[in-house]
Amino acid sequence: MIGRIALVAFASVVVLFYLPFLALGYYITGGGELKMPSFSMVATTFLLAALTAVVSIAVAYPAAYYLAKRGSELEFALLTAPLWVGTLLKAYSLLVLFAIVERYTGVVLWGTAAGVLAGMVYEYLPYALLTLYAAIEKLSESPVNAARVLGASRLQAFLRVELPLTMPGVAAAFILVFLFAMGEVIMPAVLGAWKVYTFGSYVWDLYFKARDIFSGSVMSLILAALSLLATYIVVRTIRSISI
Repeated sequence: MIGRIALVAFASVVVLFYLPFLALGYYITGGGELKMPSFSMVATTFLLAALTAVVSIAVAYPAAYYLAKRGSELEFALLTAPLWVGTLLKAYSLLVLFAIVERYTGVVLWGTAAGVLAGMVYEYLPYALLTLYAAIEKLSESPVNAARVLGASRLQAFLRVELPLTMPGVAAAFILVFLFAMGEVIMPAVLGAWKVYTFGSYVWDLYFKARDIFSGSVMSLILAALSLLATYIVVRTIRSISI
């Protein structure tokens, strides 16, 4: 069911968005040479997106679990407050933080993949938190209580009962963060100083620097297709693990 919905959504986006840009770009450029990205750029994009999703989930899961079980409305508001701040403002705020870290520790984060990863996690962590919170909050306590009655410890009940039941939420959080991170432009540009070059940065340059609408549209379509393929693989993998 999810696969069919994804295919319909992808086809709709292609027909309504990408094809008009392809036609316009082909008309303007006269069908010029297609500029393909390098393999290292694609690999960097996938690696950063996957790491962003994994780190965001690893940090957000304990926080979401606490909020769902014992958290207050104030704590929930504080943890989701970054959603009210724009991406560009977050990026430049992190630049100030990176400068302080470099001054007092000597660790350089600006212009590195680690700095870009930190910025992307900071940007998309609230999305993972909200998704996981929704999955954990609706869980019934009955399976956990049954496991405890049968002799399972609190940790065993969590690992064998609660965690598997929240795997659909984990999958949803991974997909959401991964898809956002695949097309990220601002964090690599500001925090990576254009030294960390991603697929999103490449598409941006094609559109706004090279003025190559045709190549930019094709690359956008390829990025969407790769993201859809990666999403399908992740969903299948998580389903097999949860089963």
